[in-house]
Amino acid sequence: MPPLHSTTLLLSLVAIALSTGLLLLISSRQNRDETSLVYWGIANLIGAVGLVLLGMRGVASDRLSIDAANAILMLGYALNWAGARRFCRLPVPWAWALAPAVLWLLLCQWPTFYTNVEWRVIASSAGLGLLTLACAITFWNFKAEPLVSRYPAVTWFVIHACVFIVRIPFVMVTSLPESDLVIGSHSVTLLLFEALFHLTVISFLQLSLTKDRAENRYRVAAETDVLTGAPNRRAFFDRAERALAMTLGAGRDGAVLVIDIDRFKQINDTFGHAGGDRVLVAVAGAIRGQLRPQDVYGRIGGEEFGCFIANVSASGAFQVAERLRSHIAGLAVPGDTMPIAVSASIGVATIKGRKISLSHLLDEADTGLYTAKRGGRDRVEGGSRRASRGGARSARG
Repeated sequence: MPPLHSTTLLLSLVAIALSTGLLLLISSRQNRDETSLVYWGIANLIGAVGLVLLGMRGVASDRLSIDAANAILMLGYALNWAGARRFCRLPVPWAWALAPAVLWLLLCQWPTFYTNVEWRVIASSAGLGLLTLACAITFWNFKAEPLVSRYPAVTWFVIHACVFIVRIPFVMVTSLPESDLVIGSHSVTLLLFEALFHLTVISFLQLSLTKDRAENRYRVAAETDVLTGAPNRRAFFDRAERALAMTLGAGRDGAVLVIDIDRFKQINDTFGHAGGDRVLVAVAGAIRGQLRPQDVYGRIGGEEFGCFIANVSASGAFQVAERLRSHIAGLAVPGDTMPIAVSASIGVATIKGRKISLSHLLDEADTGLYTAKRGGRDRVEGGSRRASRGGARSARG
């Protein structure tokens, strides 16, 4: 393979590193809370400097084209890992991140190591491979957000790490040139081609990860009640419909609960809207704290909350509702001069082996809620299909 090919690839790689580095830094200006973009952008720019020095082998001194070049490349990979850690909301262990570059510089002071091309290649490959693998592990362990681009990023980091790992046994059985390693070696030409592909792919994935996070935030904001932090009406109905379909499909039982704060208008009149807001927040927190992670709940009206509980019998559903009622009744919401007493009435409707829609379950639960209100409030009652939601609403307070 003619030397021009290696030189062209190296120049292309430097150009891509500079371009993607600047692109990531520009993106960080539009996403100021995403500091990972700054780390990744600087990493690419630093990598471009390392590549330039690496390409000056035979022109610049070995201390620049070997020692500094590889140390700077490792620093770039370290910043990539630091960016991955910051993206995943983790602290950056700088001692470990900088260790490969520092160790490389120390080894370069050892004459036996420095004069052995194979040892140098093994050391640099090990350092870069470990830092790349660290990025893959960081993203693999990050499961706090449903990011579509996470798995492609993990996969590509593993593939890129394997390139360095495979290079180690390869150099043990292959003779390497003593000079002009970057320009004249076919194996390094292949590495440059892979690095060019890697830099393009990983920069795209880094931007894609940031985009996934932004889209998730917009989606969560659109589905969240601003005051209480609970899912809003639309989110509750969407999630409850899916949960009901899965429950019916599995032939299991479940229940719908409708929870309404008693005398909420009186609370607002007595303690003001600020007091009413505190009550809503406290009740939402009480409901959230008493349900299982797989249960669905949300604020479906002014002072009304809905719950869908899967895989629970009729008796179990009433036990959950009673526990919720008792917990809400035990709340001591602070008011301006005295605590605000809170209670709630709860209507319950169970599937009971029927093929039934969510709207019909809510009708039945609303009937139970009407019965609880009419029976003195602060109660749990089951419903039937005889009453409508409109009739139930007219009796609330």
